[in-house]
Amino acid sequence: MFDQRCSLYRQFVVVVGCVLPTCLSGNLSRAADLVPPLVIEDGWEIELVKAEPEIVTPVMCVCDRQGRLLVIESHTHFPADDYSGPGHDRILRFSDSDSDGTLDRREVFFDQGKFTMGLACLDDGSVVVSYRDKVIRIDDKDGDGSAEQTETLLELDTVAEYPHNGLSGLTVSHDGWLYVGQGENFGEDYVLTAKDGSKQTGGGEGGNIFRLRVDGTQLQRIATGFWNPFGLCFDSANRLWTAGNDPDAMPPCRLMHVVEGGDYGFEFRFGRGGTHPLQSWLGELPVTLPPAAATGEAPCAVVPVGADLWVASWGDNRLEAYELSPSGASWTSQTRTILQGDTLFRPVGIAVAPDQSVYLTDWVRRDYSVHQTGRIWRLKRSDGQVVTPEQPMLSPSEMAADKVASESTIGSLLDVAVSPDRYLAQAAITALAKHPDLYPPGQIAKLEPEKQLGILAAWRWREFCEPKSLHESTRQELIRVAISANDEDCNLFGLRWAAERRESSLLPIAEKILQRRSISPKLFEVAVAAISYLQNGTARSGIRDPARESLLETMARDEQRDDRLRAFAIRAIPKEAERPTVVDLKTWLKPDTSVELQSEIVRLLIARGDADSAKVLISVAKDAAYADSIRADAISGLSGHLSDHEQAIRQFADDQRLPNEVREEASRVLARRGGLKRQRRPPAEDFDSWLRLVGSGGDPAAGARVFQRSTCIRCHLHGGRGATTGPDLTSLTGQSRARILKSILDPSAEVGPLYVPWKIVTLDGDVRVGLKLPRPGVGGSIAFQSTDGLPFYVKLEEIEMHSFSDQSIMPEGLEQTMSIGELRDLLAFLETSTSQ
Repeated sequence: MFDQRCSLYRQFVVVVGCVLPTCLSGNLSRAADLVPPLVIEDGWEIELVKAEPEIVTPVMCVCDRQGRLLVIESHTHFPADDYSGPGHDRILRFSDSDSDGTLDRREVFFDQGKFTMGLACLDDGSVVVSYRDKVIRIDDKDGDGSAEQTETLLELDTVAEYPHNGLSGLTVSHDGWLYVGQGENFGEDYVLTAKDGSKQTGGGEGGNIFRLRVDGTQLQRIATGFWNPFGLCFDSANRLWTAGNDPDAMPPCRLMHVVEGGDYGFEFRFGRGGTHPLQSWLGELPVTLPPAAATGEAPCAVVPVGADLWVASWGDNRLEAYELSPSGASWTSQTRTILQGDTLFRPVGIAVAPDQSVYLTDWVRRDYSVHQTGRIWRLKRSDGQVVTPEQPMLSPSEMAADKVASESTIGSLLDVAVSPDRYLAQAAITALAKHPDLYPPGQIAKLEPEKQLGILAAWRWREFCEPKSLHESTRQELIRVAISANDEDCNLFGLRWAAERRESSLLPIAEKILQRRSISPKLFEVAVAAISYLQNGTARSGIRDPARESLLETMARDEQRDDRLRAFAIRAIPKEAERPTVVDLKTWLKPDTSVELQSEIVRLLIARGDADSAKVLISVAKDAAYADSIRADAISGLSGHLSDHEQAIRQFADDQRLPNEVREEASRVLARRGGLKRQRRPPAEDFDSWLRLVGSGGDPAAGARVFQRSTCIRCHLHGGRGATTGPDLTSLTGQSRARILKSILDPSAEVGPLYVPWKIVTLDGDVRVGLKLPRPGVGGSIAFQSTDGLPFYVKLEEIEMHSFSDQSIMPEGLEQTMSIGELRDLLAFLETSTSQ
């Protein structure tokens, strides 16, 4: 189907010059050069409504009740020194003067403003406008087509000046509240002041969503943990949604169901990349909420259309639809593509007209700077049907969450706060934060550990919204209770809170966590991150953090520290780190240390992959003082150095005096070069036969070595080592062998929303499939990762179109690349945790 649509797309490009001019209004001299995006969704058709010079660099848009389209025309977003446009933004209004279905009238509705970001229409006919630093209300009282009355509703006082990470998204709820999105603001301190003097303050926490009355009163904080919530909307059931335009180091961006008190995990203070252990992208940390779905790159507007939510993906040149599925008191979603354009299609704003046709603004170019180019497209049903927004009604769990606020006692709220349904628990935590009799620190310690977390989270949210509600000494005591609790979730929560508030006086308590022999890998990781942040006060913006690496290296070097904790430290050190050196690792690798510590040192040497590391691995493999499993691990790491060490590996395989585990691994490594001995195998579709073949038994330790030297590690993490392109396979621990085997035999049967690959069609007809990588390409190209785990790059100007593929990036036929025994061992490894 995809290839057929590509063929249709090429045919469409050929004839477009003949078709487009007949459906345009106005003087559009460049119409013959325009290529419309391809309509993927059946039942819709597209037409070009406006193009430059009638509209340039359009941003957000909205339709009023009369069907008039208001569009922000940006002229201040990074203009060049010689830019010929006006020195301020404009709001244009397009209308149909003779009711013939064409927007033939163009008016400059508002002719001022800088860094204009959002629009919302109010019931009285006035319009709310957001700029980076304020929100105003404008009105055309005299009916001359131009708004002459302005009123400031909200002001942002901060030193940050970047155009689109301040105030942005706007929407109005069914009960008359105005909701405003705020971006990460580079983590700078800020004061938000409403017209009535009500305030919200902050800095460092990342993006937020606030609300206030449309008359500029009662400013309140609603949720936090976003990057830049550009798009906001309420669906037909009055749920609030945002499409978060999120950082490149932690793709993808997110579609989020926003609830009061919700923390969606991102904090700018811990780095722009979104990869710091104290940041949560998918609800990984306690009292953070997961998204409903992953979106395309740089999503802007989100609006309800039919039963779906539509999102404009600026970075991926497409319009997306999200069909909601219930998940407790929230929702998940699957993605469909409505429109897919080429690299000159950059959708930003979406507006639904009274007749339910959909307008779409198009920035056109990849340039961030204003460039005197722009489009407005209109989508309408080809069958003439009216599509009204009808998202699913509230689920029973959602209705239960709505009723939580009416609970009158702390005890009843705490009963709900421990619910495994994160959104239902959040409703109780938010209600607790408003409760007048919230437990003080002395009473919290007497509660069951799981209930302590609900009270602690409520105190954190209350202070966030009302800073003066919590004395510094009380906050320190609350964090002390959390870090000292006999509950890992409380510990994780307390460490993050301590880092947020720079509570360096609590460092000794945090450091005690690293003395626990029973500490989990997750708690170890978060404790190290919090301690290094409290010691240094900074976090690197990218994936790596030098301060954290320095602390890890110090811990790994300390031979007085418990071997298990040293092993955790080495596991967390990136393979790219300059320290420890190979000499350090060789020194630390001693037969009289624990097997766990030896294993992590060997894994780091294997991950380094250089010649010096290989020499250390050879020496370990030869040394009978090491456990058989460690020697076999070392041999496994030599699979990438066969040309240099083949003779030694053959000696390991042939020496009958060596333990079976060592000889077997050497033989398996050599088999990679000589090719597998063919064994009779059922076809991949015959799942039952495969399950009988490999459905029981296997050696998890040998399976870990299969993972290490196969394609798996190029895409996946396990136990802290590997790549982050695909899912972390540590999470498979406890899954059934049948399910894991199914994902290997049929990798495209179930593709997680975070790992949907792209199909790229180039101008010369080549078709490639890969996952989009967070790092930029070289020379104006996009970086992808192919099915073999290796990166490739495609220049933007060479892409004819790219869209989602229904095929997994995980290669088919993986079961053919290993012996039956290796596959059995790999399954045993993946279903059994070896990283305690």
